[in-house]
Amino acid sequence: MTKINVLDSKIYNRIAAGEVVERPSSVLKELVENSIDAGASVINVSILGGGKTNITVEDNGVGVYEDDLRKALLPHATSKISKVEDLDSILTLGFRGEALASIGAVSKLSIISKPKDQPFGAKISCDGGIIGEISPAPIEEGTIITVDNLFFNTPVRERFLKSEKSEETETSEMMLKLILSNPNVAFKYVVNDKTVYQTFGDGLESAIICVYGAKIIDNCYFVDTIKNGIAVKGYISRHNFTKSNRNGQSIFINGRYVQNTTISSAIMNAYSAYLMKRQYPFYVLHLTIPTEIVDVNVHPNKTDVRFSNNQVIYGTLYSICSKVLDGTSEALEIIKNDQNNNLSNYQLKPSDLSSVYVRHNNNYSSLKGLSFSDHTNQNAKNGFDKIEKKMSEDFSEDIFAENKAYLKSLEKKKQEVTVQTFEVKEELKYVGQVLNTYLIFESGENVYIADQHAAHERMIYDELLNLFNENGVTQDLLLPYVIDVNHIEEEFVLSKIDDIKAIGIGIEKISDGKFSVYSLPVVLCDINVQAFFDDVLNDMESLKTNNVPEAVKESFARKACRAAIKAGYSLNEQEIKVLTQKLNENLGLKCPHGRPVVVKITRNEIDKWFKRIL
Repeated sequence: MTKINVLDSKIYNRIAAGEVVERPSSVLKELVENSIDAGASVINVSILGGGKTNITVEDNGVGVYEDDLRKALLPHATSKISKVEDLDSILTLGFRGEALASIGAVSKLSIISKPKDQPFGAKISCDGGIIGEISPAPIEEGTIITVDNLFFNTPVRERFLKSEKSEETETSEMMLKLILSNPNVAFKYVVNDKTVYQTFGDGLESAIICVYGAKIIDNCYFVDTIKNGIAVKGYISRHNFTKSNRNGQSIFINGRYVQNTTISSAIMNAYSAYLMKRQYPFYVLHLTIPTEIVDVNVHPNKTDVRFSNNQVIYGTLYSICSKVLDGTSEALEIIKNDQNNNLSNYQLKPSDLSSVYVRHNNNYSSLKGLSFSDHTNQNAKNGFDKIEKKMSEDFSEDIFAENKAYLKSLEKKKQEVTVQTFEVKEELKYVGQVLNTYLIFESGENVYIADQHAAHERMIYDELLNLFNENGVTQDLLLPYVIDVNHIEEEFVLSKIDDIKAIGIGIEKISDGKFSVYSLPVVLCDINVQAFFDDVLNDMESLKTNNVPEAVKESFARKACRAAIKAGYSLNEQEIKVLTQKLNENLGLKCPHGRPVVVKITRNEIDKWFKRIL
């Protein structure tokens, strides 16, 4: 019979480490969030070897008293929770408590700390879960935590890590999220002794500029509003500014970075009418939501949350973004010109939520002033129960109407003509042109309507692509073009530099954050070099596993669009003949942007229109 064993702390700490410490980026996240919870206004972070060799986090927070240093390395030790009710109103970031114990179990960790009212600093170490003795150490007010040789005693876990460069990239991306989630904290982030990010703690706009560059701000709306008791503040991209991946999308709830499908779907759907194929909006949004209606404990790493009412969250974000993009009168109340955006958390109370309902029922005005955090106040609890009930009844007018309208629009799109790949049994016979935009053809029992601009655009695109594939001639530029990139972009370009050169683009690194483009393929000589590389960098995620730069095709698509016959142009006989020949080869073509070139209407459909058949 199998005997049940009570595990030794060395074993269960390593098991706990598996949930908390996935890779260097998760260690950095835990340490930085603890510094933020300690009230730090300045945090310096450095890593070596992608974080596997060393992670050091230094802050000017309140510090840890000498008597508490050993406790800090014990499992389930925390300064953020003292009673079970505290779990229902978590506002801190690193509250779990087992983080330091778990990190110390799989690394060589040291803590040096000094509170303001302690005369000297103290140090403690933890080597693979073995806690050392406390000793005096020189330090100004604050804490320095050093993590060396991560996973040195768990070789299986170490083997599952990515390459040093990949871990460095993930750690840098995590640092970017921490900077954006805490724009009022001054950060310095150093990788292998080189400063990558440095912010000054003076607001969200400054933080975004430091990590993405100033041009991002110029292409965004600054929004600041409260709707349905949810405070929304931050930046969303303008209609004509998009990216080719979701890397530029950040949502923070009560100061914590999250990835939530309800929110991301709401924003994407609001932008859907303005997006071309494979394009995504950029946004950095801070949401402040009462803790009683959001649960942060549904994901082991707290990267997702659960809401008591998903429809309200969806409707709120969809409504705000739609009104801004559509330019409605309400947008004037949402978009703010004053971008002095200190992101101190809103202190939302039931009064904020209930204000939505007061216009429906004056009885809810009595709820004002109740504190959600007072769990001993039964009246407050009852008040919130009433609010939840009212939510399900009265939000149909304000929120669900918007959801229904969106779903109705989706249904309408489904009912539109579906474009399929189809073949013709006989040659297309040209019938005529209508509205100086569409060409009408017939073949057998079917009628075909072609968009002349989309058809011509595809022809030019294919010709450019063929020319590019067959012609390897390059042209030296009279003056090399200098491209500025951030740290993550620089690492990506360096990893793909051979692929870029293989398509005929001469490029070299000239200094940190700068590349020189000195030659181009002849067929690309008239492109906007900056716009081209913006496409490449926007498409980083897909290109990491793809050696054929999609940005080349996007460049051809733009050139084809500019050169193609426009709607409203009356075609001559030769132009119609060439387009007809192209369409005969493939009626299932799409333009380079993904729009259909041809729509087929069957004889059966036409007969139904005129009631010849039922």
